[in-house]
Amino acid sequence: MLRLLRQRPGVPQGDDAWLRAVDTALAEGRRLAQPAIAYEVFPVTAVEPSRLVIGESVALESGVVAALFGSVGEVVLMVYTIGPLLEARVDELSAQREYPVAFALDAVGSVALGKAGEAGYALIEAMAAERGVRASIPLNPGTSHWPLSGQRLIAEMVRAREIGVEARESGVLHPFKSIAFAVALGEDVLTPAEGSSCDYCERRDLCL
Repeated sequence: MLRLLRQRPGVPQGDDAWLRAVDTALAEGRRLAQPAIAYEVFPVTAVEPSRLVIGESVALESGVVAALFGSVGEVVLMVYTIGPLLEARVDELSAQREYPVAFALDAVGSVALGKAGEAGYALIEAMAAERGVRASIPLNPGTSHWPLSGQRLIAEMVRAREIGVEARESGVLHPFKSIAFAVALGEDVLTPAEGSSCDYCERRDLCL
C-alpha cells in the first residue's frame, strides 16, 4: 500500500502527508474493523443445467456452480464482513475533505475484508479435512454467470443479519465491505491451487 501511495500521480517526492495518512488509517482501521463470519453447510439435492439445488429445494442460479459443484455431496454458503464502523468513518472523513486519510482507511478496510475472507476459507478447509474431502474454489454471485441477487439468497440462508449484514433488494450487501460466496466440499473439486473463479467470469478482463 505504501508503494502504491508513493507512486500516485501528483504526490511530490519527499511529501510524507500520504505516509502520515497511512499511519492514521492503520491505527483507526484496527479499532474500527469488526470482522464476522456466518456460514451453513447444505446437502446437494439436485443438479440442473443452469442451477444447483441444495437443502430443501433452494436453487443457486448459476450454470457454472451447477457444473463445478454438481458432483459433490455438500456446499458451504458463507458471508463475511468487517462491519459498518470503518465505512462510516471513511464517509465522515470524506465529508471533512480529509481525502488522504479517507482513501488510506478505505484501502485498509479492503485489506481487512480480504483477511476475514481468508479466515473464513480456512474454516471451510478445516471442515473439508475433517470429512476427508477437499474445499473447492469459492464462487461469488455478481459475476457474469451468477446474478447479484444470489447474494440475497446466501445472506438469508446463513442468517447474515446475526452478524449485522443485510442484503438489499438488488442483492447488494450492507455494510458494503461484505462478501458472499459458495464452496463445494468433495473429493473431486477444483481447488484454489488449480484454478480461480475468475476463469469462469466473462468480465474478468475488466479487473486487469
